[in-house]
Amino acid sequence: MSLRSRIVLAVTAVFAGVSLLAGWLMLNHAEKSLQVAFDRATQTRASWLLSLVSVDPVILPLPTERERMQVVYHAYGRQRELFHSPGFSDISRSGRAKGSRPHSYRAITAQTSTEQAPDGLITLTLAVPDMSLRQDINQLRWVFSLGWLLSLGLAFGAGYIVAGWLLRPIQSIVDQANAISNATTSSQITLPKSRDELYQLTDTLNRMLERIRENVDLQRNFFGAAAHELRTPLTIMKTGLEVTIGNEQLDRTVKPFLASQLDEVSRLARLLDEFLTLSRPEDTKQALKLSDVSVPALVSRCLTQLTSLSTDYEVNVQFEPDDSSQESVLTDAVKLEHIVLNLIENAIKYAAGGTNVLVQATYSTGWIIKVQNQTIRKSGSTLDLLQPYFRADPLKEGHGLGLWISHRLTMLLGGELHLDWQDFTFTSELILPGTIN
Repeated sequence: MSLRSRIVLAVTAVFAGVSLLAGWLMLNHAEKSLQVAFDRATQTRASWLLSLVSVDPVILPLPTERERMQVVYHAYGRQRELFHSPGFSDISRSGRAKGSRPHSYRAITAQTSTEQAPDGLITLTLAVPDMSLRQDINQLRWVFSLGWLLSLGLAFGAGYIVAGWLLRPIQSIVDQANAISNATTSSQITLPKSRDELYQLTDTLNRMLERIRENVDLQRNFFGAAAHELRTPLTIMKTGLEVTIGNEQLDRTVKPFLASQLDEVSRLARLLDEFLTLSRPEDTKQALKLSDVSVPALVSRCLTQLTSLSTDYEVNVQFEPDDSSQESVLTDAVKLEHIVLNLIENAIKYAAGGTNVLVQATYSTGWIIKVQNQTIRKSGSTLDLLQPYFRADPLKEGHGLGLWISHRLTMLLGGELHLDWQDFTFTSELILPGTIN
């Protein structure tokens, strides 16, 4: 539920509670006022009828057809009923008249003054039907209920509009924050004119963005500087190993060891090149050396470089090239080789011992390289594998950068990298575009 909806519901609930309580109090006051007015009218009617009563001789006024009346004379400690309407006793006991259409009655008692009956006291009780009073009360309740519901609806609608107007500055801040695509840009969120809580929030976000930019720049500068500093000694080591291996006077038993060391140095140099590529800002145009590349030949070279690694991990690598197609792909051969090496190396390291790693290169509308290996675990998260420093198995060697680097380089080449892990089978699928935009 959005913040706007929560604000509207909260305000509507408060308004409903307060208006219901206030309306209930006003409704009770209005009902009592109607009852008092009705009783006053009945009292006036009873007083007028009582003024027509006479004891000596006995003179009694007659009530209307719907009224019920009782006249009692009190004198010398005794009382004598002079008159009562038919059914009056039933009304006095239950407040309702018996019959096919019973009515509710309200009774008012009036008594004579000393001047009117000096030797006694005359009391007249008049009961009149209160149907009109009940109709007025019911109508008043109906009007109150309808008015309360209408005011609640209007409050909800007005609250929704007002909440949207109040939250418009926050939505503007959200839109500006979404427009900042990465932490390298110098864009900032526009500060509101009024120095209120939104101004403080915006200023805090701008200062936070500035700190994030400084940290990102520091990290990228560190990666770039470290890679540049390490490239020179690695180049010297690689050249020295190549010269040493090419020396015919070198003991043949030492050459395999030096060759493995040369492979590791080459791997470190390749890793440094990847760091140099990825340390550049995302909005900076990356330099690509495009050339026509034969995908099966490139995969074969990668498999040759990883032969010793597959032997160490006791894994058999099978390659199934698509011999029916001679199509080449226009791409950066060095970066594509880095991607393929990372995918196959990851498959070898995390494959179960004694199993096969299947590498396929097929062509339909474009080249697709699929690497598949058997794992010890049944399944796992594939989205986390594309994050830096995440390893599916902490006991395995590596730093959790291989698939992340492959994913970044794949986006740089305009391709797609899909990962799937289920039923003890891990599959990496690299889809290459026909051309790079």
